[in-house]
Amino acid sequence: MYRIVREKNSAGVVEEKVCGVLTDFDLSSWTEDLNEDYSKTSQQRTGTPPFMAYGLLRGLDALHMYRHDLESLFYIMLILATHYEIQLPSEEEEGGLRMRQGLKKLPYQTWFDQPSYETLASLKRDFLSDAGGLNLSPAFKDFRNWLWHIHRSFEEGINAKRIHKNELLAWEMRQGDESENEAAPGFDDETLGGHVDYSSLISPVRRPKGELEGLIIRYDPSRSISNDC
Repeated sequence: MYRIVREKNSAGVVEEKVCGVLTDFDLSSWTEDLNEDYSKTSQQRTGTPPFMAYGLLRGLDALHMYRHDLESLFYIMLILATHYEIQLPSEEEEGGLRMRQGLKKLPYQTWFDQPSYETLASLKRDFLSDAGGLNLSPAFKDFRNWLWHIHRSFEEGINAKRIHKNELLAWEMRQGDESENEAAPGFDDETLGGHVDYSSLISPVRRPKGELEGLIIRYDPSRSISNDC
């Protein structure tokens, strides 16, 4: 997408310049075409498929929730820590992030090669059930404990939701028995039974070690604020 900007040059002549405009309409919809039933999964999927939450890909979750954003953030961290390495500056190169070298295939590369949401969801399901060794880049080894704890939170939350579903089915079957008069078992789907929330993301790094310690900036009241800031 682009737009044309008309500006006067130093000689006072109006010139036209073509300016590029970055847009992200790959999953957008015309509002008049949307069904009033916003609970459809197809209307809740946002973002790039490899980073989408498992429940939205699978169609298990009716609405986009906060935990879906946390799950996407987890996948972004995971891909960064497994696909990239840090190249130190040298006389020939400035240094910085670069794709990992010497691997036949990058970890989780299959997430980027799937033609359908359902196939990708199956890969995410297997991953959330067993993360394996994560295969982090050596440069991001200090992220291992953090990523492992986040994965564990989602794993336990998904298992809790599966158990609740079975409990709910059993409760529904007992409703024909007049001797049974119990309330339906509850479940906080927003946090997968309390397993996935903001604390799940932050708690593992409240006391960071190694290189992660440098990510924490603590307020020092003894330092004055400069007017130049």
